[in-house]
Amino acid sequence: MPEKKAKSQEELRTGIIYCGDNLDVMSRLPAESIDLNYIDPPFFSNRQHEVIWGNGAELRAFGDRWKGGINVYVQWMKERLFEMHRLLKPTGSIYVHLDWHAVHYIKCEMDDTFGMSNFRNEIIWHYGQRTAFHKRHFSKKHDDILFYSKSNKSRLNPVAVEWTKDEFLAHRHDVKIDKDGREFIWTDGGKPGVRYKRFVDEVLSKKKPIDTVWDIPLLNSAAKERLGYPTQKPEALLERIINASSNKGEVVADFFMGGGTTLAVAERLERRWIGCDVSPIACRDTRRRVKKLIKEERDIEIIGMPHGLDELKAMDPFEFQNQVIVDMLHGTCSRKKSDDHGIDGHDFGRNPVEVKQSEHVGRPVVQKFHSAVRSEKRKKGIIVAFSFAKTAYEEVARIKLDEGIEIELLTIQELIADHYRRMGRK
Repeated sequence: MPEKKAKSQEELRTGIIYCGDNLDVMSRLPAESIDLNYIDPPFFSNRQHEVIWGNGAELRAFGDRWKGGINVYVQWMKERLFEMHRLLKPTGSIYVHLDWHAVHYIKCEMDDTFGMSNFRNEIIWHYGQRTAFHKRHFSKKHDDILFYSKSNKSRLNPVAVEWTKDEFLAHRHDVKIDKDGREFIWTDGGKPGVRYKRFVDEVLSKKKPIDTVWDIPLLNSAAKERLGYPTQKPEALLERIINASSNKGEVVADFFMGGGTTLAVAERLERRWIGCDVSPIACRDTRRRVKKLIKEERDIEIIGMPHGLDELKAMDPFEFQNQVIVDMLHGTCSRKKSDDHGIDGHDFGRNPVEVKQSEHVGRPVVQKFHSAVRSEKRKKGIIVAFSFAKTAYEEVARIKLDEGIEIELLTIQELIADHYRRMGRK
């Protein structure tokens, strides 16, 4: 397949999160620098829950994939698969996580990009749950993971799992009990008339090699690792992939990072890693998730987060609120997009925060926010906007004089300046 001329490429840095279009990010990374690539791209399903917490950034980024149908989606994926092929080392592997909507189309593209001879397995991730009866089809209870290598130099580490007694006995009908009360089975010795006695407890003490059907449950609502990301995958799934196709110190990449499961597991298993996502929310939440696992003192840089005024003004309003409250004020956002009574979140000190993506914010906004602060029985609140009218400052002074409630008016420009001071930049 013809090679495309690469853009000016950066030196490979690991422990980095990129915020932006993964095609652009990958095109800047050096060839043959990644050992393992796992991706869980948006499925061609038109389901709203593919979008992280329903924010606008991914809707804008992926909206065009529906125009023109499957052909547009396949071309969108093909460009990215080409770059992933370029980035893999000759010993590297890639796992592409899909479902029934498009797996057969993408397999054809991967045969073309990676070569049919480098196809290794189609893994069935079976996430068995209670099954409902459908009139026209069987219940859909699995995803497909396409496993390809870069070349015949790739390697696969042996991966085994624990037997369960029920699982073992379900396929054996000849279990017997000896005089000591131990369960055993007879196994074929490979020659006519030759059999060996195998004790069940000894079999269960050993692990069994995995095959291409992986029974790993979905995350339930009470799982400790759950972040609230609708399509979040269980860490057990990524553990199996990372252990099978990489070693300690090698580079694992996920260019559709989402809630950061790949990066979190890679960090825990002592791999180096690179992550990328178009959503600033996903990037920030992944950074927080991985930082909890880091043993030594090191920061995680996010490259490409929108900080300039023009970028901030152009952001989706919900993304803008998260950018200000979470990243700049180190606070938490309200998950409500409406009916929040003027409170969009809280800063690090639990003070109410309202974020206005507008100029010349005046007295009416301050008065409404003051009522919300008072209803929370707080003595301080913060309003963030691009600029404030004189009437806003006058109302703030009146409220403090009459009631002792402090409403701080912060401009985006002030927050950006403080952000760069904290990062050691001018």
